[in-house]
Amino acid sequence: MQEIRRWHRALAAVAAFCFAAAAQAQVWPQKPVRIIVPYTVGGASDITTRLLADRLSSRFGQPVTVENRAGASGVIGTEAVAKAAPDGYTLAFVASSHVVNKSLFPNLSYDPIKGFAAITQTANVQLVMVVPETLPARSVAEFIALAKSKPGSLSYASSGSGSNPQFFAEMLKQAAGIDLQHVPYKGSTAAHADLLAGRTHVMFDALASVAPHVKSGRLRLLAVAGPVRSALLPEVPTVAEGGLPGYGATSWGALLAPAGTPRPVIDRLHRESVAILQSAEVRERLAALGAEVVASTPEQLDELMRREEARYTRMVVDLNIKPD
Repeated sequence: MQEIRRWHRALAAVAAFCFAAAAQAQVWPQKPVRIIVPYTVGGASDITTRLLADRLSSRFGQPVTVENRAGASGVIGTEAVAKAAPDGYTLAFVASSHVVNKSLFPNLSYDPIKGFAAITQTANVQLVMVVPETLPARSVAEFIALAKSKPGSLSYASSGSGSNPQFFAEMLKQAAGIDLQHVPYKGSTAAHADLLAGRTHVMFDALASVAPHVKSGRLRLLAVAGPVRSALLPEVPTVAEGGLPGYGATSWGALLAPAGTPRPVIDRLHRESVAILQSAEVRERLAALGAEVVASTPEQLDELMRREEARYTRMVVDLNIKPD
């Protein structure tokens, strides 16, 4: 009888927990939600987050604000989310470089995967290779030839060590056998001034970030970095087509919550975010930025992050990438 009573009490406790969780999801959110972007204003992650936040505000009936906390390869802003209460009111929007930091910073205060609850992968983001309009190179092949004629005299800009722009440039260096100097900046936008002035000579960046400068003619678009041509830029060749077969990668964006956030809250965030991402309007807006909507499940995002963490960890070693 005592054993039966214990089972009844356990079942009652489970039922009470499930009821409380369901009730929490129904009433959540009861106050503003904040999405921290650990990168500078104006990049692909920032733009995507603001598209989501504006529409989530309408769906939740509560303000959804965006806060940019750039610095330390995204660690500063991401750490703030990892340490936040797991109640769904503080979220993070990260790029694929998020999973690199564990291999770059051994004393990282959070685990990029275990420290977070996955919500959805928003999109795959096409990076492009751009040079100042003053640089005498109009193709990938011409840029490689120029770099080989002046070993070590050309430099590439990045949004920081461990960032996607650095990884893509280092992949180019390795594949082409050229020597480029790395000039890291505190964010993508911060890197553009020197690139436009010709003080740095090449950069891989999200199309959304450099599109205004390409349109103005101050930057020249040489190639897309993905494995295939972009449907948005069908006339622009890939880096691989420029003489580097096998070169090709994309970045991605993801929405995360602190680990321990109740599943009903994650489910609500996922459901509303996916509905927004799959709308024709948002698909078109993101496509114009060089991003292809994915809108994955939390489980698919978790699997992606684990797979990408393993891949990037190998690249950190192979490419000898070190933090600033």
